Amino acid sequence: TTGQVLSAAQVNALQANDYNTTVSTKTASYVLVAADVGTTIVQNVATANTVTVNTGLFAAGDTLRIQNIGAGIATVTAGTATVNTANSLALPQWGSGILYFTSASAAIFFPSAGAAAAAGMTVIASGNLSSTSTFTSIPSTYRNLQLNLIGISVSGVADLFLRINADTGSNYGGSTNRSRLGTSTLFNVGGTSVDIACQVSLSSGNNSNQISLIFPNYANTTTYKTFYGTSLIKANDNNYSTALTSGGWFGGVTAISTLTLVIASGTFTGTFELIGVQ
Repeated sequence: TTGQVLSAAQVNALQANDYNTTVSTKTASYVLVAADVGTTIVQNVATANTVTVNTGLFAAGDTLRIQNIGAGIATVTAGTATVNTANSLALPQWGSGILYFTSASAAIFFPSAGAAAAAGMTVIASGNLSSTSTFTSIPSTYRNLQLNLIGISVSGVADLFLRINADTGSNYGGSTNRSRLGTSTLFNVGGTSVDIACQVSLSSGNNSNQISLIFPNYANTTTYKTFYGTSLIKANDNNYSTALTSGGWFGGVTAISTLTLVIASGTFTGTFELIGVQ
């Protein structure tokens, strides 16, 4: 108020909060609360995660900073509020941005230069494959997805299938064209998942096998989702290789948020990269 004398404690509070903002580190996906206004939210998560923005918590002119120091992509996600940006809402590791509210229910996200520069192709997740590999919490902020499966080794003889959004209904279709020693065979696939590598007869430790799949416009919620890709498979007798061209569709009209690899029998190992293409 007019004429009020600031105490030493009040000046310290100004230095701690107004000049050096309060920092709050999160180790999982986070939903913003009203007390976050004027602070810095730091996401430190190894896997893909979200910072959700809801309405009725902030007022026009309020701001807060979001930083990502974790290996997982941190995506600013509109909950009940509206969030607009001229670039990407997905923050890679070491990316940051300012969330500025134009009203209690709408905000603009201004990503830093570092976040914008990384928006072309961003590794969302990577690591080792296992026989129950599921890629979850896929951000919906990219134009396309790319899934690379590297050095796949399968125990026994089995097909490798792809399942979308954990859907086990009859919502799949497509085909795989297998070419071996100059011959070509077309496999029609469908049912509860899509075959992406027919009869993968691989010996343990064989690391010559590669599969790369593209999912264009994967986040749309009005039409079928499609994918296409190629595979190079070297058989366990080491006498031939099989080149496959795969393509398919998923009938669900929800964005792709989960991808699951399914094997008909046995187990498989290898590594993977899931990439967002802006």
